[in-house]
Amino acid sequence: MCAACVGADMTRTASEQLWATLRALGADCVFGLPGSQTIDAFQALKRSGLRTIVPTHEMAAAFMANGYARASGRTGIVATIPGPGFTYALTGLAEAWLDSAPLLHVVPDARTLPDYDFALQAIDQRAIAAPIVKRIVHVTEADAIGAAAVEAYRLATAGEPGPVILKITEAVFAARSAGAVEAGSTAAPADPPASEVTEIAALIADAPRVLLYLGAGAVNSAASARELADATHAAVVTTTTARGVVDENHPRVVVRDPGVQDTAVLNALVENADLVIAIGCKFSHNGTAGFELRLPELKLVTINASGPSNNYPARLHATADAGRFLAALLPRLARRAADAAGWDANELAAWREAALRFEHDARIEPRHEGTGTPASSIVRELRAALPADAIVVTDSGLHQMSVRRHFTVRNPRGLIVPTNFQSMGFALPAAIGAALAVPDRRVVAVVGDGGMLISGLELITAVREQIPLTVVVFNDGAYGLIRIAQLSGHGESHGTELLSPDFEALAAATGADYRLVGAEGLAAAIAEDRWDGSSVRLVEVPLTDSPGLKRVRARGKLRATARRVISPKGRARLARKFRR
Repeated sequence: MCAACVGADMTRTASEQLWATLRALGADCVFGLPGSQTIDAFQALKRSGLRTIVPTHEMAAAFMANGYARASGRTGIVATIPGPGFTYALTGLAEAWLDSAPLLHVVPDARTLPDYDFALQAIDQRAIAAPIVKRIVHVTEADAIGAAAVEAYRLATAGEPGPVILKITEAVFAARSAGAVEAGSTAAPADPPASEVTEIAALIADAPRVLLYLGAGAVNSAASARELADATHAAVVTTTTARGVVDENHPRVVVRDPGVQDTAVLNALVENADLVIAIGCKFSHNGTAGFELRLPELKLVTINASGPSNNYPARLHATADAGRFLAALLPRLARRAADAAGWDANELAAWREAALRFEHDARIEPRHEGTGTPASSIVRELRAALPADAIVVTDSGLHQMSVRRHFTVRNPRGLIVPTNFQSMGFALPAAIGAALAVPDRRVVAVVGDGGMLISGLELITAVREQIPLTVVVFNDGAYGLIRIAQLSGHGESHGTELLSPDFEALAAATGADYRLVGAEGLAAAIAEDRWDGSSVRLVEVPLTDSPGLKRVRARGKLRATARRVISPKGRARLARKFRR
């Protein structure tokens, strides 16, 4: 972006200075709800040129900002009041913190009355939010608001991206601001030290079998990551948030989501690799298969802007932006000949096939109520019906596991899930944010009926804003993932059965179009030429239990009985006997 000067202007309020600065930095929309403490801020927002998206509550606003950030890499902005609006948004901030999504939360400072306790909405915002944000930038003077906005906005994407709070004393919003801020282009990351580039290039040259382990920090450098894979003939693993950095149809992508694939395959890859290069990985729970990944320090090289990992120490670490480092590294590498020693293609294919084998899950996954089609087949049908660059956003639940296992991601940012915080209610608002961020890509939210009970009224927001969006509801009448765990361990469930709404009536009430997936399948139901009227389409997939789940229930009852009548030592002996 060209530099845009937000200059001194005594006719400008601090609120106007705030939004003008954020717009000059590249922001184009704000998600949030107005309140008595933000009247001046929202009046200024109306005149700012920024698009204002008002959802049904602030948790949805924070999820929308999250989806916006995850789809685009740009900072998502959420604005709330300091009391319940602030606390409603905390779940979205926590999601952004654990998933490294850049968010900026604009919030008034809580009111304080020195001579009185229990003032209106007076809570310790810093104590509550500090553990789940990168920083809290506090503004107490109107003239400082522009510089503070620049600092907070840029901090959200610097290093390891994440949420930042811009906390503003309430009286400042209406005050006149004489501050002048140059809100120009974000400073480019520093060049990596030449010595580190040279050392890593030498390690690659000496390693016949290179394994690339790509995380979210590599998403903005997808072309360079693919070039590195081609140059080194590497096997590729992508974490949940890096899926699509290399097209998952590529035969070198062996493990595409460690959190839901076979850990034995992943560790076999590592064992057979001579060098593991982890780019943009922070080695979180999902990115390491629940920390079951085994990464010998002597094999590991890490490149990450936020610094070395405490979870997996490396032989060599470079604290650097992935794109900057790869730009310096790639010219140093000699492209390997096609017949060079390294990974055997048949070996990679066998591991890839093993990693994508989900026999146990296939036996118990729900079936389409009308045809008996497994949920996994419906997910694959969704993939076939969408363009390669489509973005699918899921909620937390059984449907997410099915999408992560069976949906092939063809482009960067093509799959967005609440990865390491796993918030229910995430998908629909996050999909709204994603559709606003990248209007040239088709966006589909895949949601369970439980998630729709939390955020289903955001259909109204999408309809009001005329956002092109398809929402696919997997309706199994339960919190499916938890129910299966209950049945497996106890043979019975409790608190997981749902009374789902009439989704056709919900669509009608909110102004969305509706389709029920029948014998013709999902592809026909979501086909673009089958719709008219609303830009928002609600597609219901009615599901029922599989025969395999009945066996799970029976075994669960046996386990529950055994726990009651057999001692722990006796159960251990039986387990050893049946493993023989």
